[in-house]
Amino acid sequence: MPVPKSILYLSEDDVQKTLTVADAVVLAEKGIKADAAGKVNGDKFYMNVKDGGFIKPFSGYIEGEEYAFVKSFTYFPGNPKKYGRPTTSSQVILIDSETGLPVCFMGAEWVTGLKTAASTVVTTSYLARPESGIVTIFGAGTLGRLHLKALAKRFDLKQAYFIDIIPEVAERCSAELEMELGFSVKPVSLEDRESVVKGSDIIFTVTTGNQELVYKDWVKPGTFIARLGSYQEVALDVITDADKVVVDRWKYVSPRIPEIIQLVGEGRFSRESVYAEWPDIVAGKLPGRESEDEVIVFIALGIWGEYAAILPEVYRRALSLGLGQELPF
Repeated sequence: MPVPKSILYLSEDDVQKTLTVADAVVLAEKGIKADAAGKVNGDKFYMNVKDGGFIKPFSGYIEGEEYAFVKSFTYFPGNPKKYGRPTTSSQVILIDSETGLPVCFMGAEWVTGLKTAASTVVTTSYLARPESGIVTIFGAGTLGRLHLKALAKRFDLKQAYFIDIIPEVAERCSAELEMELGFSVKPVSLEDRESVVKGSDIIFTVTTGNQELVYKDWVKPGTFIARLGSYQEVALDVITDADKVVVDRWKYVSPRIPEIIQLVGEGRFSRESVYAEWPDIVAGKLPGRESEDEVIVFIALGIWGEYAAILPEVYRRALSLGLGQELPF
């Protein structure tokens, strides 16, 4: 491999031209399986900054890959009101695995959503009922949209509902995706969420809010719930009364997920309460869904195998398409 002599800068627009949702689902599954086989190395940590903000450096590498990645994710909840800027921000540096030199710097807002959606859908294919056809998604932003697009690649969906704290966002998202995906996609107000949650086979929460969006009595037998946001999103008994709770990594969710922190503090939940860490199911160490009626809750903050598979391919596709701007060292 030649020694890198420049860095390719990829804007968000460039990155979005490289992969389809279907591509990302395939790559995410590749990364998850590599992780389950012990072929992925990575780590992350959270660094609190000022009042309520944090920076999360995140790294990963698949054995035999040409490139490793280091990704930064920042969460500053005061940004929209104070500065008119987004709450979150993401960037990636790809590093040549032979020399340790950087080869690419890319905006990673869109690809973060793409990876998360693809990863969740692969997980859902193991843990939800195969015939699941009705989904409710809390959060109608980029992440929610990508989750529905990805889910439609693996499930024969009949009905989707979007719920957002801003009704106009849910309405616009639903209209656009119904036209694109070809099945019914409807907005539902936060106040009316009970009726659609009760009828859903799959529930995703991908918000930055902090409230109980889903209650145990609303969840029918056989439901799969992916709880993916930054703050509290489900009632505590949704977790304690689930038939199985699966986490991506206990090491990361236990100090960061508000529901888990509270339950552990009250002595109502522990590492022993977790059925499995997600890679163990992929590796076949433990079965996923074992009955039609199981309620399974998945709690995740993200691990590295999916990124380690997706991000190098973004770079390779960008090179083949002539995207980006070369920056000399």
